[in-house]
Amino acid sequence: MLIYIKGNFTILGQIHSDSGQKFQLIVPVENKPAVVVEINPDNGSIDSFHEFEVSNEMWVVLQTDLCDGRTLTSDLQAELAKISEEITKATRKVLFLLKYCFNQPDLKDNLFSVKGHSWSTDKSVWKQLPMILSSSLNFNTFIQLNANTVKILQNYIDKNYEPFLALKHLHRAKTEDNPRYKWIDATIAAELAIKEFLIRKNSTLEPLIMEVPSPPLDKLYGPILKFFIQEVSPKVKELTEGARIRNKLIHRTTDISIDIKTVNKYVQDVEIAIYHLLIRLYPDDTINNCFFNPRVRLS
Repeated sequence: MLIYIKGNFTILGQIHSDSGQKFQLIVPVENKPAVVVEINPDNGSIDSFHEFEVSNEMWVVLQTDLCDGRTLTSDLQAELAKISEEITKATRKVLFLLKYCFNQPDLKDNLFSVKGHSWSTDKSVWKQLPMILSSSLNFNTFIQLNANTVKILQNYIDKNYEPFLALKHLHRAKTEDNPRYKWIDATIAAELAIKEFLIRKNSTLEPLIMEVPSPPLDKLYGPILKFFIQEVSPKVKELTEGARIRNKLIHRTTDISIDIKTVNKYVQDVEIAIYHLLIRLYPDDTINNCFFNPRVRLS
């Protein structure tokens, strides 16, 4: 059964236009009908249109007005993802070209957010397409400033304590919206943290660490760390894979798509690895123990 698909998107940031009108672009798709992308810079919205031949099983599903696609079989969920795939790719392509070819820096790196997809048989009556919702939230633990914790802060001041520089990159990774930069900053944080750990553990290592090319993260968080504290990092496998992906991101000329849920999990893995280092350096520091083990509570 042939159906018409409409994708509704919100432009992230601003597209500079002096005409006050909508713009329509045609994006060819190999062996499939083209996608029509309509941009409305004034209200920051995009409507994109495509055609798709659904299976008999999917056609039955669409008649039920189902909203939550998570109840479907894995095959139908895969088909559902395919239905909106070309529309999303075409919309991203148009905005990517617009941002970088027209030098539009106020259009954010993420380009757009998805409001939803709908379907129709006549292009006049549109019904919502079932959605497969997935959580991509990045939960952060933080310490409240209060009468008790201010004493800990004063103690840091009195001892002239300096937090890891790596934490600056970790925080940037946690607040960054673009998955590419989020991944890169998280990996930088992991690389800096192990260097800072080794220098604080043995200050005589500083010239060697600062002047000589570093071993890869699997060595630093694996056998090298084990030499100093008799254990490897609990996240050595994740950091090894993370460094591999970071290298692909910065060395390849083609863009690599990273799922936001995956990158948030990686940022959390890096955070655990860093606080593992900190509690090995400062075992009596309650704050570090809180971040490494959320079950620990401040008194």
